[in-house]
Amino acid sequence: MSQLHAIFNRTRSYIDRFTEIIQPIIDAAQDEHTRLYYHHILEEEEQRLGRLQELIPYVGSLDGEKKAEQLSDRELSRLLSDINLERFGLHNFREHLELSLYEFQDDETRQLLSSMRETTQEDYLRVKEIMATLSERFSDVHRPDLTDHDEGHDIHQVDHLKASAAPAIGHTGKAAPAFTEKTGKKGLTVGSLKGM
Repeated sequence: MSQLHAIFNRTRSYIDRFTEIIQPIIDAAQDEHTRLYYHHILEEEEQRLGRLQELIPYVGSLDGEKKAEQLSDRELSRLLSDINLERFGLHNFREHLELSLYEFQDDETRQLLSSMRETTQEDYLRVKEIMATLSERFSDVHRPDLTDHDEGHDIHQVDHLKASAAPAIGHTGKAAPAFTEKTGKKGLTVGSLKGM
């Protein structure tokens, strides 16, 4: 429980920082597609924050008072369900961080996002291990599906992007347009990311 409490606390602070980074993109969006795309990501992370605000104190109380061992099957099943939901949340958050690396080209922001992404990946894998351990201890409780959604996914793929291949976010926080008048070619868009 102490490990889960630490992971969820760290995630909460990462989400706060991440939303501060992407809010200027939403505010300065030159097109509706960009605004809606990042607004959708922001809404997902805000919903997660709401869940974490309830889950963190609960997990803390289970650790602090060693109540986890005394949970009824129903309470344990609910706890496993909540933890599993946050495991998916960590997976999605890591992908949101990866997607943002296609936008930001300044070294300081990229280092921050990359660091959060690496830690989030480690946290995701650790929560997965904890879920498996908790599920094994209670054979009569419904075991969540712990399928790894990262099979075939290299989290370092984003690191190899060429700075010139991605649209740049300048110091003003504005996204570069997807279509450049100079070359007449489209830049990297959300749709093109799906093929990667």
